[in-house]
Amino acid sequence: MHHFASCKKKLIYSFILFFFFHTIVFAQYLSNSETRVWLNQHLQFDLAKISENVSPNDGLPGAVIAAKTKHDPNYYYHWVRDAGITIDSLIQVYPSLSVDQKKAISTIMFDYLDFSARIQKVNTLSGLGEPKFNVDGTAFNDMWARPQNDGPAMRAISLIDWANILIAEGKESIVKEKLYKAEIPAVSPIKMDLEYVSHHWNDPSYDLWEEVKGTHFYTLMIERRALIQGAKLARYLNDEGAANWYQKQAKAIEDELQNFWDPLKGYFVETPNRVDGLDYKYSNLDVAVILGLLHGGLNDGFLNWDDQRVTSTIEKLIDAFAKLYPINQRKEIPGVAIGRYPEDKYNGYAFTGGNPWPLCTLAIAEALYRYAQVLTNKGEKQKAAEIANYADQFVERVRYHANSDGSLNEQINKNTGYMTSVSDLTWNYAALITARQAVVQ
Repeated sequence: MHHFASCKKKLIYSFILFFFFHTIVFAQYLSNSETRVWLNQHLQFDLAKISENVSPNDGLPGAVIAAKTKHDPNYYYHWVRDAGITIDSLIQVYPSLSVDQKKAISTIMFDYLDFSARIQKVNTLSGLGEPKFNVDGTAFNDMWARPQNDGPAMRAISLIDWANILIAEGKESIVKEKLYKAEIPAVSPIKMDLEYVSHHWNDPSYDLWEEVKGTHFYTLMIERRALIQGAKLARYLNDEGAANWYQKQAKAIEDELQNFWDPLKGYFVETPNRVDGLDYKYSNLDVAVILGLLHGGLNDGFLNWDDQRVTSTIEKLIDAFAKLYPINQRKEIPGVAIGRYPEDKYNGYAFTGGNPWPLCTLAIAEALYRYAQVLTNKGEKQKAAEIANYADQFVERVRYHANSDGSLNEQINKNTGYMTSVSDLTWNYAALITARQAVVQ
């Protein structure tokens, strides 16, 4: 029965996202560059691609697959972290959508909420830190990198952001009924994740690339954001004791993150205390740090984009990858194609040599756009324009390598420049949306 309902919802999603796009009224941009116009125009495509990967016909409504590919490699699962990132990108763009598009996103959100509440209660090998689930909501019990504690944090962020929208729309009763209840032991989705994060943030877990076990910059950044936003929501809903506890843990995370700066290397390292996993990642230079700042940043004065340590980390990453990939030696192509980390060996099929990734390249673009925003707010408009134009080059790099229909695979072949590995990686389209949002004023 739910297969038919899922298929019907998918048709509604796609129709609304395509047909009503022209009714959106967009904000002004930092400048009217061709690149940013393209990002704006590409939004309808990105939303449609995401909707295709939500609520698969052979799964439950609200499941978000990483990609449709089922073999070599199999990405046909609901990764908790990836789903949270994707859903939160929809929430970011939600306020600028038409009434009909908002209805489509709202349907997706409530399906995602129900699916999340369901899998939180499934008996798994690593509790709420379980990395991924089958699309029918059952546990994936094969060998995997467990736990991944960024998952519950990112899920909490997406659900808190949705709760805040519902409250703003006068639907606080839904939040109290379905998203956050003060009871302990926790029974509501947001509360369950916040309790897990607040008690386990200092535990070693696997990183977002699922390769190294330890304490990670990325994981801590989004755990901090989840706890700070969770504290604000808890306080609003009169759960004062929980709010104070979450705030206290967030402050402890801030103190811990200061230790990730390596003054000798000139960048924030991703995993200073590795306890298991791959051992060839010797530089600890990783675009996961930038993704952590993007997904975990709150513009609240902590590790702002104009922090010299942050800008230095961005520069070190760009420099490392500019020298690393043959495709980056072609001067006629704008920007630099960015990979995960310099020592990466995963190419989507085997561990014989890593490639650039669109989502990593877009992360650098978004970071630079956000840096330009900070400079604009400080009155440094000339420098802001220069940085924004530089960011455009990284978007153009992704645009250059994209498939002819505009779609994006997980990786870009470092030698040929063609798309490789799984097609239509959902995270790519979320990255395009958030890059666009970073230049909207």
